[in-house]
Amino acid sequence: MTNKELKRVLLRKNITHLYHVNSVATSCTFLENGGLLSRGVVEERGLFQTPQESDEKDKEVDVFYDIFFDSVDIHQRVKKINHYGPVLFVYSVDLLDALPPDTVRITRDNPIRWHAGMTESEKYLLTKEQLWILFEKGSFFQHITLRHQTEPLSFDYLEKVVLDDPKIDNTTYFDNAYQHLKKLMERCVPGKPLEIRQCPPACQCHEQYRSYNELYTYYRFRY
Repeated sequence: MTNKELKRVLLRKNITHLYHVNSVATSCTFLENGGLLSRGVVEERGLFQTPQESDEKDKEVDVFYDIFFDSVDIHQRVKKINHYGPVLFVYSVDLLDALPPDTVRITRDNPIRWHAGMTESEKYLLTKEQLWILFEKGSFFQHITLRHQTEPLSFDYLEKVVLDDPKIDNTTYFDNAYQHLKKLMERCVPGKPLEIRQCPPACQCHEQYRSYNELYTYYRFRY
């Protein structure tokens, strides 16, 4: 399946953007280094990233050098915080036009449930027919991945960055993170907007942020 065929299916499923979520600290590493980076490259280059519980499993099933995207903004869809962090990178699906052949894969399931020895066809949707039938926009388990990325993924197709506001009184977590990200973006990706997430009343994220241990929230917003 070519990138052009894959993009055509995504557009027919009303997927016009690709979404990557991370912590503030890891996002700062991306901005300082010219693009999104796979966790393998960040580790290899001795850069900073927030640890993830899935790191060892990702190495085992050969996705540690992949960059992951969702087909929707998960925070917006579930009206809760995203487990991976408060920073959302929104890319145009036109990114697919600029990628080398055989770079993009769609997972059948989250790699956390994979095991070593699985075949490519067990892990990924490999044909446009499979994609038409089996891929669901907004799935929590099916990810759009860029395989074996050893260089930064350019910000050329980045449309904006969105930052959660936990709305916690008597802390400076959000303000400090916002100001730091704003300065980095002005220097590293001038012209790209940094937006503060505007949640509808039904969103539970503010209650979640307030219910968590203070160190947990600090950890997500530190840089």
